[in-house]
Amino acid sequence: MHLRYLVAAAAFGLASALATPVSANDFFATSIDRPGGDYRSFDTFDDAQACRQTCNRELPRCRAWTYVKPPTFWHGLQQPPARCWLKAVVPRARANPCCISGISGGQRID
Repeated sequence: MHLRYLVAAAAFGLASALATPVSANDFFATSIDRPGGDYRSFDTFDDAQACRQTCNRELPRCRAWTYVKPPTFWHGLQQPPARCWLKAVVPRARANPCCISGISGGQRID
């Protein structure tokens, strides 16, 4: 009985968090991909924050971004770069451990 209560409470908390509008300046989701709507992409050795900053510099064209992490299984001399995808639309979010995604500044997600 107690376990069912905890599961229900956790599900309610997650649903509430997802349904709450979030300021785009604060929105940064790990393990989320936003496939589609790309207008350009580039290799980077920087982190996801650099991808986010590039998108914010390209407002209003850039509405969302996805940072695809470099592969962790690489055994060569030099780690391959990550890839930053800038988007002209805000595609639907999909769970994927490869990625970190966000929405450009000044927008809201409902």
